[in-house]
Amino acid sequence: MLVLSNEEVGRLLSIEECMTALEAMYRDLAQGRALLSPRVDNIAPNAHPGGYYAFKHMGGTWPAAGVQALRINSDVITHPSVAGKVRRVKQPLAGGRWVGLVLLFSTETGALLAMFPDGVMQRLRVGAANGIAMKRLARADVSTLALIGGGWQAGAQLMAALATRSFRQVRLYSPRRESREAFVREARERHRVNIVAIDSAEACVAGADVIMAATSSMVRVIEPQWLERGMHLSCIKTQEIDGEVVGRCDRVFVHTREQAKQLDNVMKDTPNVTRRGSPDWWNDSSGRPRPYPDLGELVCGLAPARERDQQITCFVNNVGMGLQFAAAGALVLRKAREAGVGTELPDDWFSEDVHP
Repeated sequence: MLVLSNEEVGRLLSIEECMTALEAMYRDLAQGRALLSPRVDNIAPNAHPGGYYAFKHMGGTWPAAGVQALRINSDVITHPSVAGKVRRVKQPLAGGRWVGLVLLFSTETGALLAMFPDGVMQRLRVGAANGIAMKRLARADVSTLALIGGGWQAGAQLMAALATRSFRQVRLYSPRRESREAFVREARERHRVNIVAIDSAEACVAGADVIMAATSSMVRVIEPQWLERGMHLSCIKTQEIDGEVVGRCDRVFVHTREQAKQLDNVMKDTPNVTRRGSPDWWNDSSGRPRPYPDLGELVCGLAPARERDQQITCFVNNVGMGLQFAAAGALVLRKAREAGVGTELPDDWFSEDVHP
């Protein structure tokens, strides 16, 4: 059984490789050759002031790679207000760190093959999904990218955008001046890209060809009046847009239609839990997801992509999938074995000699 660190995963997996691995998985999923285990969040009280405990798990079976993935997170969540918008923030209370793990199992033997933190891979798989959508939905001649958000997830969105299109200028808005300036410094050094920090969201998106939102906001961050003909926009969570925004788009795709959102199991009387999402635009009156085509259908050509330059296209990364960790994880495991990277632990630590 191989144990990898976030640093090792980061050295082994590029955004381009992640996009390639995920595209193959999305094709299989759309054609019934993979299984999705939906995301479930158990939410319960704890002693943290203003917070609550959340245990998240999701998974997926991808026989083509011979792997089953399980991704778990054990978190203390708070909902602070930043620049007038409520955010969802995980507190690093495990000795100043967070707890998130991915486990990969063999579909041939049942054995646990690998275990690693989820942080680097989850960032790359979110960026890769949005990049795959951009490759098929954004105009070929886009030149200006507006990025809303200056945190960890925004970095992967920028990586995916630059891997997909040649942008002459990138604009970055984040409500904290220090955050956006730090993001710009790092991006210039890492990507050698023409990126500038902008003081307002409105100025950031004005005249842009592509708008990408990558925030922790629980309320809309893209305004419908910002949309112009020919734009492509994307987000990493349903809360960043709403029905007004979607209603102005000509083509809308979601990450997956197999589940409307995660299933929240909330213990009675858990304090501080804020309603997540805007079900008025995402679900119909019966609670079912609206029938937007998803990324697998886009990758397979089962639903039409952009048909005219003047269309406004939108990709909503509505919920993550454990299958992404199966696809990216299988690639990382193979490369780690080939390069001799990681720490081997005895297999019998993770199996048993009695019938369970």
